[in-house]
Amino acid sequence: MKTLQYTSSLMFASALLCATHAIDAKPHYEPTWESLNQAPVPEWLKDAKFGIYTHWGLYSVPAYKTNTYGADMYFSKEHDAKDKQIRAYHEKTYGPIEEFGYKDFLPMFTTPKFDAAEWVRVMKDGGVKYAGIHVVHHDGYCLWDSAYTKFDSMDTGPKRDIFGEIAAEVRKADINLVATFHHARTYGFGFDDADSYSPEERAKLDIFDPELDYMYRNPETVTIEEFGNEWHSKIEEVIEKYQPDLIWFDGLNAAKQKGIMDEDRLLRCFADYYNQGTDYTDEPFIFNKLPSSLKWNFPVGFGYRTYENARDMELDPRGDWNIDRAIGYPWTYVENKKYKFDHNHHIRSLIDIVSRGGSFLLSLTPKGDGSIPQAEKDIMAGMGRWLRINGDAIYNTRPWKIAGEGYGPEVLRVEKKKMTGKPGHTWLYEKLLKAQGDAVRFTKNGNTLYATVMGEPKSGSITIKTLAKGNVEKHGKGIQSVRMLGTDATIQWSQTAEGLTLQFPDTLPGENCYSFAIEVNGTLDDSPRVTVDDGEPRLGDWPIFKTTLL
Repeated sequence: MKTLQYTSSLMFASALLCATHAIDAKPHYEPTWESLNQAPVPEWLKDAKFGIYTHWGLYSVPAYKTNTYGADMYFSKEHDAKDKQIRAYHEKTYGPIEEFGYKDFLPMFTTPKFDAAEWVRVMKDGGVKYAGIHVVHHDGYCLWDSAYTKFDSMDTGPKRDIFGEIAAEVRKADINLVATFHHARTYGFGFDDADSYSPEERAKLDIFDPELDYMYRNPETVTIEEFGNEWHSKIEEVIEKYQPDLIWFDGLNAAKQKGIMDEDRLLRCFADYYNQGTDYTDEPFIFNKLPSSLKWNFPVGFGYRTYENARDMELDPRGDWNIDRAIGYPWTYVENKKYKFDHNHHIRSLIDIVSRGGSFLLSLTPKGDGSIPQAEKDIMAGMGRWLRINGDAIYNTRPWKIAGEGYGPEVLRVEKKKMTGKPGHTWLYEKLLKAQGDAVRFTKNGNTLYATVMGEPKSGSITIKTLAKGNVEKHGKGIQSVRMLGTDATIQWSQTAEGLTLQFPDTLPGENCYSFAIEVNGTLDDSPRVTVDDGEPRLGDWPIFKTTLL
């Protein structure tokens, strides 16, 4: 009997262990879009809200107008005169393109002021939860030690593994690592006007030199198959070597059209990435960007959807999504760069984005010498100061059933032509800078509802109509307490059928925007966020929509 009891107990324990493993087992994804679409946005990414990367590379040396300088400088003079006039500037500054080509910036890209520890310190002090760099831009220059090209930062220029150094510092900072890939446009980069050059002119230009085809991916000397294999290999190399927790792509529509992308190979890469995870997270993830063509980089439903600076974003963006933006335009450092907005703009953008279920990915634009411009350090420092006080209203939160009141989408979203010239929309978050106590955004965490007020009302108090009696409570349990983040001052409040009136303390914590934590007796209503019937076709039916629509 004792043996039988022991055996029964062992069988029960084994069954329990198997059941536990079954519950905890990580999903296995097949190399198909249908399978990969089932991967949910990880909770850690939903919690993070704010990340950062960079636009920095060889084009940062001339520091003029654009990060596509390396292609634009080879426009014919007629094309250049009608476009950005990069060639005219280049030849005035450095000499004829026959004598000073893009390759000649390599010896100048020594980056004496690059300090990975300082870069990551600036990033983390800004309050980000994941950080990294673009590891390669359209020109194809790789900021890591690659086995697949010598056009990288280890063999040329700095003679350093830039991304390797950044990755090491990011891991020390205990935040997640992001790598962004922009090299799908490298094939033919700089060859838009190739047909306009005579054989004699071609003989003088470095872009046509076959000995430099490792740098200039000339379609006349490099096949689609060769470039496509290199494109895939670099992605796989970065994932294996540096284990980023997030990866992001730009310009893939052109890659698909040209036949650069081997879909089966990419699907195997993505499935392995999701299944194997990294040493730092079991749930790495991939961004899916919406370019100006209104065609997502990957099939609808895959990955973390991203709108560049809110371009072409719906009136009611649903589910989980992201916005990426430069800290100051253009997407690169230029001499005497002017910054239209300070940290207040980015803070208010972050507040609004998070209230609607989104997150914010910002790009720094370091100088060619490797230093971060002081203006960008100041912006990051300002964001960090605010987040250290108000972070509880941002990190680890989820959207409430109503995003907020005041300065809604009907104000922030405006008509603006797409890059294709067709009608479109964008969101002007700078309009929020006008708010002075008349814009509120909500987030929630457990039984705490956060109401973040943009600016300080002149009257010293605010009445939030959304929070009138009956709107906050579940089962009529009511509000337990109200406090303002960053201060121990007692907050005077009253709730009526007209709304929740909050009195601001005499001394305010920090600057710019102020977050009230409203503790509710019981659990906040977890019903889906109220959505707007905007009459627009959705850009994509992400699976998460099925659980967020009323």
